[in-house]
Amino acid sequence: MSRCPSSSSSKGPENEACSLAVSDLLGALRARWTLIGAVAASYYRSSPRPTTDVDYLVAWDERLVPGLIDAGFDVRILEDQGEPHLIRARRTDGQVDLIIATTEYQQLAIERARDHVLTVEDVFIHKLIAWRPRDQDDVRSILSTGIAFDRAYVNHWAGEWGVEDRWNEALAHP
Repeated sequence: MSRCPSSSSSKGPENEACSLAVSDLLGALRARWTLIGAVAASYYRSSPRPTTDVDYLVAWDERLVPGLIDAGFDVRILEDQGEPHLIRARRTDGQVDLIIATTEYQQLAIERARDHVLTVEDVFIHKLIAWRPRDQDDVRSILSTGIAFDRAYVNHWAGEWGVEDRWNEALAHP
């Protein structure tokens, strides 16, 4: 990975070591993964936004949990209908969330990622789905940069996820 994912939390540089350990593990496993959340959004925002953890979207690999435990993480697995959905990994130097890619869209987002970072279009889609105040701020900040993006792609997936009203609102009030 060309850049170490980091958060701007009170833990400072220590959280970078935590996320680097996860990135290294994912690389060693040859897992398919990408950064998501605030860290991915910060690649496109007009200014970074603080966050307390680093979020990943990953293809499931049964070696993930043992690898995280071997790297010193306390691991909690959340399941949906008996299938892993989220891995919460914590240790003294930080925390990460690994969301398991279970949908066609999530698999596509991983494939489209560049240098293990979501494309700007996929950041928009993730933020539109979550749509908390901080997600709305991320969308507004990214739009304010004037960055070029594939509007047809965002329109398509916003429609698939039923969030086109949020997208239209964001475009109307950048």
